[in-house]
Amino acid sequence: SRVVRLSVDGKTQTIPTRADTVEELLERLDITVGERDIVEPDLSTEIIEDDFRINVYKARPVTVVDGSTGQEVTTITAHPTPRQVAATAGMEVFPEDIVEKEAIIVEPENLMRDGLIAEKVVIERATPANINLYGNAIAVRTHAKTVGEALSERNIQTLPDDVITPSLDTELSADTQVFIVRVGTQIETIEEQIPAPVEMIQDANMVAGAQTIREPGAPGRKIVTYQINLENGQETGRVALQEVVTAEPVKRVVAEGTKVVISNPSANVALGQQIAAEMGYADQFGCIYQIFQRESGWNHTARNRSSGAFGIPQSLPATKMGPNYTDPATQIRWGIGYMVARYGSPCGAQAFWSVNKWY
Repeated sequence: SRVVRLSVDGKTQTIPTRADTVEELLERLDITVGERDIVEPDLSTEIIEDDFRINVYKARPVTVVDGSTGQEVTTITAHPTPRQVAATAGMEVFPEDIVEKEAIIVEPENLMRDGLIAEKVVIERATPANINLYGNAIAVRTHAKTVGEALSERNIQTLPDDVITPSLDTELSADTQVFIVRVGTQIETIEEQIPAPVEMIQDANMVAGAQTIREPGAPGRKIVTYQINLENGQETGRVALQEVVTAEPVKRVVAEGTKVVISNPSANVALGQQIAAEMGYADQFGCIYQIFQRESGWNHTARNRSSGAFGIPQSLPATKMGPNYTDPATQIRWGIGYMVARYGSPCGAQAFWSVNKWY
């Protein structure tokens, strides 16, 4: 019996079950999954451990309202977040837009007219504007009311001698053009890339060492303003005055498997599990298992005929593992220590091996 945490539209219950798959469990609970419903993980996923989590999102009608144009679109969707709902309705949403759920109160006398629509998503559009910073155009979307507020929001700093057109107290409207000019100093602006941050998440339903990209992400962009110092017309140095982010980087999400599939249930493998737990790497044993399985098949007497590498971790020379280098426990401890010292962790070594085919 496994303990499963099942969430259906946000309502969670803890259930002991002997069902083998997600689909079998839902059938036993008489939970029908429609064509537009979302089930995470998918129905064919095996239930292999305790605290196994299943999310079910039921499709329901939602009205999406564009607060700028008044356009309304009703869609059938199972997506839980307002932005995903808006995308399902075919409405383009920008990162600066505010997208929120709003409950609909349906009076009994209007039930026939309004049907079963009980949820509404409202998009509050950000105002598009253009800021020309020392000759470099920046397209922005903002909820600021004035030019000055928009510059502050973007952390754009100006000097008293800068010429700003229109004035700082000018109200922003769609496609307002703002020009910032610096007089008497040579200025250079360069667009640079901001690397996308990477988030690694563990997936107990994927084989350990395997990786898949859940969200590709994207690099951001920033404009760096430099003041150029000149002597006789030649640049002698430059000072970075400010950085303005024109596009925020989008996080890259990579799922990394932790499920261990042991095809070699030998005594050395069992010993390896014990040692990995003692060293604090029980949760990364899948990576340890795969590396040693490829290197030696967990054979503590294995020797590479061409290089002379020896033992479970294929140490070269074998004596690096210590005077008792023929002992399986010594070899396993040394091998795990090598992975940690060189790659930060056993799964770091596995990730390196996946790319380079050696470690």
